[in-house]
Amino acid sequence: MKIHRFQMLLLVIFLMTGIGIAKGFTVGIMIPGEIGGNPIYELVFQGAERAREEGINVKLVEGGYNPGKWEPLLRAMAASGRYDLLITFTEGLPQSVKKLAVEFQKQKFALIDGKLNESISNVYSVAFRDEEMTFLAGIFAGLITVSELPGVNPDPVVGLIAGDTYPAMMNKMKPGFENGVRFVLPNAKIIFSVAGNWADPGKGRELASKQFDEGVDVILSIAGGTGIGIIEEAARRGKYVIGVDSNIISMRPGTILACSLKHIDRVVYETIMAAADGTITYGVNETVGVFEGVIDFTFEDPNYLEIVPESIREIMKASYILLKYGILRPLEE
Repeated sequence: MKIHRFQMLLLVIFLMTGIGIAKGFTVGIMIPGEIGGNPIYELVFQGAERAREEGINVKLVEGGYNPGKWEPLLRAMAASGRYDLLITFTEGLPQSVKKLAVEFQKQKFALIDGKLNESISNVYSVAFRDEEMTFLAGIFAGLITVSELPGVNPDPVVGLIAGDTYPAMMNKMKPGFENGVRFVLPNAKIIFSVAGNWADPGKGRELASKQFDEGVDVILSIAGGTGIGIIEEAARRGKYVIGVDSNIISMRPGTILACSLKHIDRVVYETIMAAADGTITYGVNETVGVFEGVIDFTFEDPNYLEIVPESIREIMKASYILLKYGILRPLEE
């Protein structure tokens, strides 16, 4: 079949228009915090950059650490009418997203790392099984505190330092960590400290010092930029740290032994692209974790492979598989 030149021109214009739909798609991302020094928001930035490389228009706005500013900022972004999709994060925003979704019914929203408890026609939400992430960290901490690594005390004592208290921390992450530790060591001592700040390395150093004085061998740091002080104090003392969200082992190999990973960058990217091509289902609220491949562990990191004993690495892989298929459960039912 012959195609006339004019028909060919129309076909090219159609294809270019189709490509332009995706490229003209505009996403606003309101981060309830700051990107620098926060592993989770650095991952969000990476996911957004990946979408930008595929032609999506992305604007990231840092909301800072004052929760009172988050909803007004998100409202201003919705009122501007500039965005095909507005994305925000964490369990601190569901009520604000609900309110704004009703106020701006033509605006599409995505809440990531937080979950609505009802279906709203212009909102998609996806939460993570954070308890799985900390459960793995707890198993690892329990194994480290009875290992033969240098600097480990005779008594099994581990620590968790949080940037602040909030429902996910107290109801999911802290219990998940404790259950992971006790899965390995039923009688282990677990010390929990709260910094009250996500960007205070000095406070992190102070709390870590107190925990090490109490016999802690390894600390799970869920403290954002405050964790820098935790790492520094652990390095000074010859102790150990477990990271979360992203792989930060290269910051201080030998001190940071492993990290429980949350692939929020992948979720951000996939959410944006699904919205851009029209395949996202609004009104749906999902939860994802190990089974979906978005909660992970630094199994392949070269420093982890070199420093962590093989016996511990094997137990961690087996635990991951059992968790993936629901044989291990991080929270008591």
